[in-house]
Amino acid sequence: MFPPISKKRGVVKLEKERKRSSKKKKEQDKYPWKVLALALAIGLLAGVVGGALTTQILAKPGPQGEQGPAGETGPQGPQGETGPLGPQGIAGVNGTDSILQTIQNRNDTEVDFGTYTSMQWYNMSDFDSSMEIAINVQQNSRIFAQFSATHTLQPPSSVWVRIVVDNNYNSSRYVHSVGPPASGTYTMTGHIEFLTDLLNAGLHRINVQFLRESGSPSILDRTFTVIEIASQ
Repeated sequence: MFPPISKKRGVVKLEKERKRSSKKKKEQDKYPWKVLALALAIGLLAGVVGGALTTQILAKPGPQGEQGPAGETGPQGPQGETGPLGPQGIAGVNGTDSILQTIQNRNDTEVDFGTYTSMQWYNMSDFDSSMEIAINVQQNSRIFAQFSATHTLQPPSSVWVRIVVDNNYNSSRYVHSVGPPASGTYTMTGHIEFLTDLLNAGLHRINVQFLRESGSPSILDRTFTVIEIASQ
C-alpha cells in the first residue's frame, strides 16, 4: 500500500499546473496580436512604396500637345512721347541762305539722239517729261538746278547739254565728243549746275536741253534736281 497523498502536496501540484496553463494561454493570446501588428506594418510599408511609385508615375510629364490657335490682337497701345528736336537743316549755297524746297526727278530709259537735227537745241522733255520741272517760288528767291547723266558715243559723235530757266536764262554746257582715230563705244558721264539771280514770285520752268553736233550719241540714266533758295 502506498502512503496517502497529503492535501498540501496536491494543492501545490494543482497550483503549478494552473500557472503553466495560464502562461501558455497568455503566450497563445499574444500570437494573434503579433500577426496583426506584422500585417499592419507590411500594409503600411506597401502603401508608402505604392504611393511613391504612383507619385513618380503621375509626376512624369506627358508628351507636349499641339499649339493652340493664336489669340486675338490686343488693343493699340497709347501714343508714345514726342521725340527730340531734329538737327538743323542743310545750309544754302553760300552757307547762310536757306533751302525752301527741293524737287528731283530720275530716269534710266536709253534714248538715241541720232534722229534729231544736228546743231539745234531740243528740250529733253520732248522724250522724257520728267526732265522739265515747274516750281512756284517766293519773291526774291533763287533757283539752283543741277543735272547729271551718262552718255554712250561711237566716233564720230558729239553732244552738248545745258540747263535753261524760263527759256531765258541759260547755264554753261558740258560737251562729250569722240572722233577718229578712236573706235568702239565710249561711255561718259556729265554734270552741270546753274544758280539764277533773284526771281519774282510765281511759277518758273526749268528744262534740260541737248544739241547733237554729229553722230548718234545716246543718253542713259539721268538725274535732274531743282532747289528753291531764299536769300537772307
